[in-house]
Amino acid sequence: MFKRIFYTQCQVRRLTTSCIKRNIFKDIKTLQPLQQYAPTFYTHGQHVKPLYQPSAFYAELKSRILSAKERVFIAALYIGHSEKELVDTIRTALSQSSTLQVHILIDCLRGTRNSKGQSSATLLLPLIQDYPKQIKVSLYHTPDLTGILKKALPQRFNETIGLMHLKLYGFDNTIMLSGANLSTDYFVNRQDRYILFDQQPELTTYYHDLLKLVSSCSYQLVPAQNNNSKYRLELSDSMADPVKESQRYKSLVHSRLQQFLIEYQNRKVQQENTMDTAILPVIQMGPFCIRQDEKVTLELLNIANQQQEKWTIHLTSGYFNFTDKYKAVILKTRAFFRFLTASPEANGFFNSKGVSKFLPPAYTHIEKQFYRHVKRAGRQDEISIEEYKRPGWTYHAKGLWVYFGNESRPSITMIGSPNFGQRSSERDLEAQAVVITQNEQLKNALHKEIDLLHQYSELVSKETFDRQDRRVPYGVRIATAFVKTML
Repeated sequence: MFKRIFYTQCQVRRLTTSCIKRNIFKDIKTLQPLQQYAPTFYTHGQHVKPLYQPSAFYAELKSRILSAKERVFIAALYIGHSEKELVDTIRTALSQSSTLQVHILIDCLRGTRNSKGQSSATLLLPLIQDYPKQIKVSLYHTPDLTGILKKALPQRFNETIGLMHLKLYGFDNTIMLSGANLSTDYFVNRQDRYILFDQQPELTTYYHDLLKLVSSCSYQLVPAQNNNSKYRLELSDSMADPVKESQRYKSLVHSRLQQFLIEYQNRKVQQENTMDTAILPVIQMGPFCIRQDEKVTLELLNIANQQQEKWTIHLTSGYFNFTDKYKAVILKTRAFFRFLTASPEANGFFNSKGVSKFLPPAYTHIEKQFYRHVKRAGRQDEISIEEYKRPGWTYHAKGLWVYFGNESRPSITMIGSPNFGQRSSERDLEAQAVVITQNEQLKNALHKEIDLLHQYSELVSKETFDRQDRRVPYGVRIATAFVKTML
């Protein structure tokens, strides 16, 4: 279906928008509707590099931080309380260059949760004390956790209300998108996805601007002025407090996000050569009525439904809890679907203590319900579910790949933080990118990525759910219906 790109007179360096629409999208006209929802950046596919292992992600992260000259920006749910090596890497980078600016955005609820007397906030505080002009740490607090609810819900449980879930790792003119957080298991044996967009100044600036926008609506970590506490959280005078002025806060943030999206959608970049890969960054921020990611995903499924030659769409999430809207559309879409999710043993909450130990069976219950819907719709020959099961490993990967017609390698992927679930859609702040490519090298790399994930997968069948170890307690089935939007 793809034709080789023909080069025109438009010339830019690495990334371009606007006139390239006549090139890569000329050959894939069916995908043009996606551009109405998101800005489009262009690059050579050779600059887009999937990584395959947690160790490679960690090595790349440290290497890029140490080699950065101007900017390092990081958005993650949290930084593990024991990640001294990562913090020392940032410290070394700051000491090597007085011009380097570091900006870290984490979630306030998760980032201030203590574990063994330490938290992300206390871990990062010494960097602020030693390099106050070079590093900034921001902590986003959901506006949906207020009043009595905030006082009543204990730590861990309060995080179910909403989180800052972005996963952005920027270094000078390079951005790495992932679903991984920054703690030891994500560097060792928690499988996720990671794609490096190398030498992409405009795309990197887009994500840096997004991080700065969210940070401007967040608390700032500063050293305490007394001995009663180690740090304090400050909010800009121009920003409403998310806890005390929730509705005003939502209105202000919504306006800023809308303006951000409009400005980037209308932005034009000087052009040079045509490129073979398009990148459409999208965000989903339910608390502020921003549903860009959902619109693009549904449009992509709508396009798939119109194809004469059925596409094959791979969807993966560590947590099988797709929204009702997604499930309804998928069941009606003329395409082959292969789902990959975590087995109970590969779920990060497997054998955990307290209420969280019931989460793996809750996801099993949701998965079983969808399996039944597939059979009821007569789609069992076109829709399959597989589970990732690898001894000693957990599974946290998320995303989508599209194979056109009878093609043997994917031409589209979606990479980032969303899980396609209720939380991602309604409660959390999410960001990802749609990557459309005609580059043979990149197609091969994306195909390899899927192959490696499926290397440890097992096909789900009726017998799977009939096994004794997959029986879901009655109480869990009842509770799941009430807490589904928080999973």
